[in-house]
Amino acid sequence: MDQRLLLRAGKIFHGRTKDISEGGLGATVAGQLPRNEPIEVEFMLSGTSVTFKVMAEVRYNQGFQYGLRFLYITDAQRAQIREAVSQLQPAP
Repeated sequence: MDQRLLLRAGKIFHGRTKDISEGGLGATVAGQLPRNEPIEVEFMLSGTSVTFKVMAEVRYNQGFQYGLRFLYITDAQRAQIREAVSQLQPAP
């Protein structure tokens, strides 16, 4: 799922999703995200026009590639992600 991301961690960062699951997402982000502190992540799920906002933390990074784990995610948000992912077509 390739979507634009807006991340707020003291300052605003821009990025793109690489993959997503109910537990977190992989992203390419222009900049150095802080570790061990909550980051607000904002993006749109595929097939919707609703902005999805969730708190996350950096679990790993290699250069500009990041793995983020969602924090405090609700059951409703998990269901939204599950529905959006189920609508995606496999990559060739």
